[in-house]
Amino acid sequence: MPKRGASSLAAMRTVAALLLAAVAVLAGGCAGSTPPETATSAETPTAAAAPPPSSTPAGRSRELATDPAQLADDLVHDEGALRDPAAPEDVLAAAAHRQQAAYRAIGHHPEWDPVVRPRIPASLLDVYDRNVDARRQLGSMTPPKDTVPAWRIVAPAPADELMGYYRESESASGVAWNYLAAINLIETAFGRVAGVSTAGAQGPMQFMPSTFAAYGEGGDILSPRDSIMAAGRYLAANGFVDDRDHALYRYNNSEKYVQAVHDYAAVIAEHPMAFAGYHRWDVYYKTTAGDVLLPIGYSQATRIPVTDYLASSASAPFEVRISDQSAQILERLLAVRRDASDAAPSQLSDVLSGQFLGTPYGANTLIGSATVPEQLVVELAKVDCFTYADYVEALKRAGNRDEFIDALISVRYKDGEVGFQTRKHFFTDWAAATPAVATDITASLSANAIQVPKDLNAKDSGGVYLPGLPVVPRTVSYIPSRYVDDGVLDQLRTGDYIGAYADDGGLDVTHVGIFVAGPDEPVLRNASSLSANNAVVDSPLRAYLQTVPGVVVLRPVA
Repeated sequence: MPKRGASSLAAMRTVAALLLAAVAVLAGGCAGSTPPETATSAETPTAAAAPPPSSTPAGRSRELATDPAQLADDLVHDEGALRDPAAPEDVLAAAAHRQQAAYRAIGHHPEWDPVVRPRIPASLLDVYDRNVDARRQLGSMTPPKDTVPAWRIVAPAPADELMGYYRESESASGVAWNYLAAINLIETAFGRVAGVSTAGAQGPMQFMPSTFAAYGEGGDILSPRDSIMAAGRYLAANGFVDDRDHALYRYNNSEKYVQAVHDYAAVIAEHPMAFAGYHRWDVYYKTTAGDVLLPIGYSQATRIPVTDYLASSASAPFEVRISDQSAQILERLLAVRRDASDAAPSQLSDVLSGQFLGTPYGANTLIGSATVPEQLVVELAKVDCFTYADYVEALKRAGNRDEFIDALISVRYKDGEVGFQTRKHFFTDWAAATPAVATDITASLSANAIQVPKDLNAKDSGGVYLPGLPVVPRTVSYIPSRYVDDGVLDQLRTGDYIGAYADDGGLDVTHVGIFVAGPDEPVLRNASSLSANNAVVDSPLRAYLQTVPGVVVLRPVA
């Protein structure tokens, strides 16, 4: 057998992550001298279990309606959104996740069929029937478990990359690409599930090592390409072209499995954009406590009671929010970090910060305020000047995902406590908090440095920048731009953080970047909100100095 077998195959369930929009607050704006503002933001969460359904109306929300009629109407809306080539990513992700949740809920409740199915338009009935049937076939294959699995959940390979592998395998084996995609979806949610089955199957297509040895042609069982190519060879060898049912049954000895593969493959073939929707689905595990979300980053070395897992997750003081896209970016950045493990600190900073060049500028990605619970946001597909600095500094201190999360908490928050009140809202918090992320070396760089008493968070015009936070008295040192001469620049090191001094008494700086010596002239590597840039760029430092009152310089301690 090439895979885990029926008893453990259907234990993996993909269902929706449900999300509410939240208020995002970001201190210390990054747009020239523009002060910080507030905005709303919604990100993909990673949580221990799905929130209970609610009757939130259709739209961008991922809430699942409890009323079957409303659920049907929302499903029709989401199916339409997933076929709209102009829909933005946030709409597509929300639609896919709620679509997934709807099909699972309908699969659990056959008694809803007389209400739901008549509300589905004729053009979608085949898609609807096949998705519901696939869910019911797979759902009946295994009983719920009282433990959570010894798996890791990782970001899948990009959809376009997987599509290339399916097409390559189809060309070589004659096995239709949509069937390979359907198997990949059922087996591991396109590679999200990284773990060995109870039968010993491994990799994105869940091969037994002995079977892979026969069909893998010396490849890597964990490689998406190699495993997809091997799946094509295995199915072809078992007569897929002449008898698909027989070949699929040999892949997993269950008629229900065969029917589910047919269902998903038919939907993908009829509607090419359906594959991209399925690719956005998440991983849930069927337990005696209900369907438990296994988010990207989930990692258990051994099976543990589901009640223990839920209890530990429920007691967690914060939620990590990271999209599939950001998770993929993080894995790439961590690979670069590991390759540069022997680099000197300045070189490491240059290498890691350079990986972000061209990354779009994005304000207000952090979530938390005096009234909205703080969440640990990892948004690597777009950054502002402060989150850019956060991520670079955290990457310098990390070798894997868990170490990155720990480092990000240390960099972004005081005393390692994730919370709005403990977030380091001001640039100089990096030096003032204990333990320090960086040392303020401004005064040591020039005899012309000026010390200014400030009341951080108190606007000169009255009021505060960030409601719910206290006013913090602090003396801020800065060097006026006219005194940042060659003598000062010669003392800077690649990796030093440079803040643009703020004249307003309630702010320390208005923008932050990273000093890079450069082959010709020094640059400020920064997430620029200027319309001409709107991305992470290298700005000639001497020219930049002409646009700001002065600079504050922090040197990282690690």
